[in-house]
Amino acid sequence: MGLLTEYELNMYRTRYLCALDKLAKGLINNPVSSDEVYRVAGITGFPGGLEATDSLVQDAVIKEYVKLGKGREIILTEKGLEWCKENCE
Repeated sequence: MGLLTEYELNMYRTRYLCALDKLAKGLINNPVSSDEVYRVAGITGFPGGLEATDSLVQDAVIKEYVKLGKGREIILTEKGLEWCKENCE
């Protein structure tokens, strides 16, 4: 799946998606930079973070929590919003 292992994806998924929910202000169809989400999530330990971001985005797209926007933008889906309501503080 990329740079992150399945264990790491499971570990960082909540932080990443909750950061997306915060930046998207809990709205679907509100595009947000995937790199900004990574920064706000505070995930460290990966030089540059670009490949880690891409792994998290790919995981979220496969699970239908986000859809891709223009460039490196991602957009929270209805399914993703519901997931965030259940898993984010």
